[in-house]
Amino acid sequence: MHCRVRNLADRAVSWIRKRDLHILTVGGLAYSSDGRFSSLHADGSDEWALRVASAQPRDSGIYECQVSSEPKISQAFRLNVVVSRAEIMGSPELFVRSGSDINLTCVVKHTPDPPSFIYWYHDGAVVNYAARGGVSVETERKTRTSRLLVARAGPTDSGNYTCSPSTSDSASVVVHVLSGERPAAMQTGGASLLHLPQALIVALILRLFLANT
Repeated sequence: MHCRVRNLADRAVSWIRKRDLHILTVGGLAYSSDGRFSSLHADGSDEWALRVASAQPRDSGIYECQVSSEPKISQAFRLNVVVSRAEIMGSPELFVRSGSDINLTCVVKHTPDPPSFIYWYHDGAVVNYAARGGVSVETERKTRTSRLLVARAGPTDSGNYTCSPSTSDSASVVVHVLSGERPAAMQTGGASLLHLPQALIVALILRLFLANT
Protein backbone atom coordinates (compact mmCIF):
# COMPACT_ATOMS: atom_id res chain seq x y z
CA MET A 1 0.00 0.00 0.00
CA HIS A 2 1.47 3.31 -1.12
CA CYS A 3 0.96 6.59 0.74
CA ARG A 4 2.28 9.80 -0.83
CA VAL A 5 3.14 12.66 1.54
CA ARG A 6 4.44 15.99 0.26
CA ASN A 7 6.22 18.69 2.31
CA LEU A 8 6.75 16.32 5.22
CA ALA A 9 9.52 18.44 6.83
CA ASP A 10 10.33 17.04 10.29
CA ARG A 11 7.08 15.12 10.71
CA ALA A 12 6.84 11.31 10.77
CA VAL A 13 4.69 8.95 8.75
CA SER A 14 3.07 6.04 10.57
CA TRP A 15 1.01 3.05 9.44
CA ILE A 16 -1.85 2.00 11.75
CA ARG A 17 -4.03 -1.11 11.64
CA LYS A 18 -7.50 0.26 12.35
CA ARG A 19 -9.19 -2.81 13.84
CA ASP A 20 -6.95 -2.74 16.93
CA LEU A 21 -5.25 0.66 16.45
CA HIS A 22 -1.92 -1.16 16.42
CA ILE A 23 1.04 0.94 15.23
CA LEU A 24 2.84 -1.10 12.58
CA THR A 25 5.58 1.28 11.44
CA VAL A 26 6.86 4.76 12.24
CA GLY A 27 9.10 6.25 9.60
CA GLY A 28 11.34 3.45 8.43
CA LEU A 29 11.07 1.45 11.67
CA ALA A 30 8.75 -1.50 12.33
CA TYR A 31 6.77 -1.46 15.58
CA SER A 32 5.09 -4.84 15.24
CA SER A 33 6.24 -8.21 16.52
CA ASP A 34 4.90 -9.64 13.26
CA GLY A 35 7.90 -9.46 10.96
CA ARG A 36 5.69 -9.57 7.87
CA PHE A 37 4.98 -5.83 8.23
CA SER A 38 7.63 -3.36 7.11
CA SER A 39 7.97 0.19 5.82
CA LEU A 40 9.38 0.92 2.37
CA HIS A 41 10.76 4.38 1.70
CA ALA A 42 13.55 5.70 -0.48
CA ASP A 43 15.49 8.83 0.59
CA GLY A 44 14.08 11.88 -1.11
CA SER A 45 10.88 10.11 -2.14
CA ASP A 46 7.37 11.27 -1.24
CA GLU A 47 6.12 7.69 -1.00
CA TRP A 48 5.83 5.72 2.23
CA ALA A 49 4.66 2.20 1.57
CA LEU A 50 3.48 -0.51 3.93
CA ARG A 51 4.60 -3.97 2.88
CA VAL A 52 2.74 -7.05 4.09
CA ALA A 53 4.72 -10.18 3.24
CA SER A 54 2.88 -13.48 2.78
CA ALA A 55 -0.51 -11.81 3.18
CA GLN A 56 -3.25 -13.92 4.75
CA PRO A 57 -7.05 -13.54 4.89
CA ARG A 58 -6.81 -12.41 8.51
CA ASP A 59 -4.80 -9.40 7.32
CA SER A 60 -7.87 -8.03 5.54
CA GLY A 61 -9.13 -4.73 6.88
CA ILE A 62 -8.47 -1.00 6.93
CA TYR A 63 -4.97 0.41 7.28
CA GLU A 64 -4.27 4.07 7.84
CA CYS A 65 -1.31 6.19 6.81
CA GLN A 66 -0.91 9.00 9.37
CA VAL A 67 1.26 12.11 9.46
CA SER A 68 2.26 13.44 12.90
CA SER A 69 0.92 16.93 12.31
CA GLU A 70 -1.62 18.97 14.26
CA PRO A 71 -4.29 18.23 13.38
CA LYS A 72 -3.31 14.77 12.17
CA ILE A 73 -3.45 14.04 8.45
CA SER A 74 -4.40 10.53 7.45
CA GLN A 75 -5.46 8.39 4.50
CA ALA A 76 -7.22 5.03 4.80
CA PHE A 77 -6.63 1.97 2.63
CA ARG A 78 -8.77 -1.16 2.53
CA LEU A 79 -6.91 -4.46 2.07
CA ASN A 80 -8.84 -7.52 0.93
CA VAL A 81 -6.90 -10.78 0.98
CA VAL A 82 -8.70 -13.64 -0.75
CA VAL A 83 -7.74 -17.27 -1.26
CA SER A 84 -7.39 -18.15 -4.92
CA ARG A 85 -9.14 -21.42 -5.71
CA ALA A 86 -10.23 -23.56 -8.60
CA GLU A 87 -13.81 -24.64 -9.19
CA ILE A 88 -15.02 -27.41 -11.49
CA MET A 89 -18.41 -26.40 -12.82
CA GLY A 90 -21.36 -28.63 -12.00
CA SER A 91 -21.85 -31.33 -9.40
CA PRO A 92 -18.95 -32.81 -7.39
CA GLU A 93 -20.10 -36.22 -8.62
CA LEU A 94 -20.74 -36.91 -12.31
CA PHE A 95 -22.37 -39.90 -14.01
CA VAL A 96 -21.86 -40.61 -17.73
CA ARG A 97 -22.80 -43.53 -19.95
CA SER A 98 -20.03 -45.67 -21.40
CA GLY A 99 -19.19 -44.40 -24.85
CA SER A 100 -20.24 -40.82 -24.05
CA ASP A 101 -17.85 -37.89 -23.62
CA ILE A 102 -16.62 -36.50 -20.32
CA ASN A 103 -16.60 -32.70 -20.41
CA LEU A 104 -15.11 -30.89 -17.40
CA THR A 105 -14.70 -27.13 -17.09
CA CYS A 106 -12.42 -25.63 -14.44
CA VAL A 107 -12.47 -21.92 -13.54
CA VAL A 108 -9.79 -20.28 -11.38
CA LYS A 109 -11.33 -17.67 -9.08
CA HIS A 110 -10.00 -14.83 -6.94
CA THR A 111 -6.61 -14.54 -8.59
CA PRO A 112 -5.11 -11.20 -9.66
CA ASP A 113 -3.04 -12.78 -12.42
CA PRO A 114 -3.80 -15.70 -14.73
CA PRO A 115 -2.16 -18.97 -13.65
CA SER A 116 0.96 -19.89 -15.60
CA PHE A 117 -0.43 -23.42 -16.02
CA ILE A 118 -3.43 -25.59 -15.11
CA TYR A 119 -2.82 -29.33 -14.75
CA TRP A 120 -5.46 -32.04 -14.82
CA TYR A 121 -5.02 -35.21 -12.76
CA HIS A 122 -6.86 -38.54 -12.96
CA ASP A 123 -6.67 -40.55 -9.74
CA GLY A 124 -3.56 -38.63 -8.68
CA ALA A 125 -1.64 -38.98 -11.95
CA VAL A 126 -1.27 -36.25 -14.54
CA VAL A 127 -3.69 -36.87 -17.41
CA ASN A 128 -1.65 -38.66 -20.07
CA TYR A 129 -2.71 -37.56 -23.55
CA ALA A 130 -0.48 -40.16 -25.20
CA ALA A 131 -1.92 -43.10 -23.27
CA ARG A 132 -5.19 -43.03 -25.18
CA GLY A 133 -6.68 -41.05 -28.02
CA GLY A 134 -9.56 -38.64 -27.65
CA VAL A 135 -8.20 -36.73 -24.62
CA SER A 136 -7.69 -32.99 -25.03
CA VAL A 137 -7.35 -29.88 -22.86
CA GLU A 138 -8.13 -26.32 -23.87
CA THR A 139 -6.86 -23.62 -21.51
CA GLU A 140 -7.66 -19.92 -21.79
CA ARG A 141 -5.34 -17.93 -19.52
CA LYS A 142 -7.22 -14.67 -20.07
CA THR A 143 -10.49 -16.11 -18.73
CA ARG A 144 -8.66 -18.42 -16.29
CA THR A 145 -10.57 -21.39 -17.66
CA SER A 146 -9.49 -24.92 -18.60
CA ARG A 147 -11.65 -27.55 -20.31
CA LEU A 148 -10.92 -31.28 -20.27
CA LEU A 149 -12.51 -33.54 -22.87
CA VAL A 150 -12.35 -37.33 -22.65
CA ALA A 151 -14.06 -38.73 -25.73
CA ARG A 152 -15.80 -42.10 -25.77
CA ALA A 153 -15.32 -42.72 -22.08
CA GLY A 154 -14.96 -46.26 -20.80
CA PRO A 155 -14.90 -47.85 -17.33
CA THR A 156 -11.17 -47.13 -16.94
CA ASP A 157 -11.94 -43.41 -17.25
CA SER A 158 -13.93 -43.49 -14.00
CA GLY A 159 -12.32 -41.95 -10.95
CA ASN A 160 -11.26 -38.69 -9.39
CA TYR A 161 -10.44 -35.79 -11.71
CA THR A 162 -8.56 -32.83 -10.22
CA CYS A 163 -7.94 -29.39 -11.69
CA SER A 164 -4.73 -27.94 -10.25
CA PRO A 165 -3.71 -24.36 -11.20
CA SER A 166 -0.18 -23.11 -10.58
CA THR A 167 -1.08 -20.59 -7.84
CA SER A 168 -4.49 -21.69 -6.53
CA ASP A 169 -6.13 -24.37 -4.44
CA SER A 170 -7.20 -27.35 -6.55
CA ALA A 171 -10.70 -28.73 -7.15
CA SER A 172 -11.90 -32.29 -7.75
CA VAL A 173 -14.87 -34.17 -9.16
CA VAL A 174 -15.66 -37.89 -9.08
CA VAL A 175 -16.71 -39.34 -12.43
CA HIS A 176 -18.63 -42.62 -12.77
CA VAL A 177 -18.72 -44.23 -16.20
CA LEU A 178 -21.74 -46.53 -16.27
CA SER A 179 -22.13 -49.58 -18.49
CA GLY A 180 -25.46 -50.85 -19.79
CA GLU A 181 -28.38 -49.32 -21.61
CA ARG A 182 -30.66 -48.11 -18.83
CA PRO A 183 -28.51 -45.43 -17.11
CA ALA A 184 -28.13 -42.58 -19.61
CA ALA A 185 -26.02 -39.59 -18.51
CA MET A 186 -26.04 -36.21 -20.15
CA GLN A 187 -23.94 -33.12 -19.41
CA THR A 188 -25.22 -29.59 -19.78
CA GLY A 189 -22.88 -26.71 -19.02
CA GLY A 190 -20.65 -28.93 -16.91
CA ALA A 191 -23.57 -30.35 -14.89
CA SER A 192 -24.93 -33.90 -15.16
CA LEU A 193 -28.47 -35.24 -15.70
CA LEU A 194 -28.95 -38.90 -14.86
CA HIS A 195 -31.95 -40.93 -15.93
CA LEU A 196 -32.31 -43.77 -13.44
CA PRO A 197 -34.94 -46.41 -12.65
CA GLN A 198 -37.93 -44.99 -10.78
CA ALA A 199 -37.16 -46.88 -7.55
CA LEU A 200 -33.64 -45.43 -7.45
CA ILE A 201 -34.93 -41.91 -8.14
CA VAL A 202 -37.33 -42.21 -5.20
CA ALA A 203 -34.49 -43.45 -2.97
CA LEU A 204 -32.29 -40.50 -3.96
CA ILE A 205 -35.07 -37.99 -3.31
CA LEU A 206 -35.74 -39.55 0.11
CA ARG A 207 -32.04 -39.40 0.94
CA LEU A 208 -31.87 -35.70 0.03
CA PHE A 209 -35.01 -35.00 2.07
CA LEU A 210 -33.60 -36.72 5.16
CA ALA A 211 -30.27 -34.91 4.80
CA ASN A 212 -32.00 -31.53 4.83
CA THR A 213 -34.23 -32.22 7.85
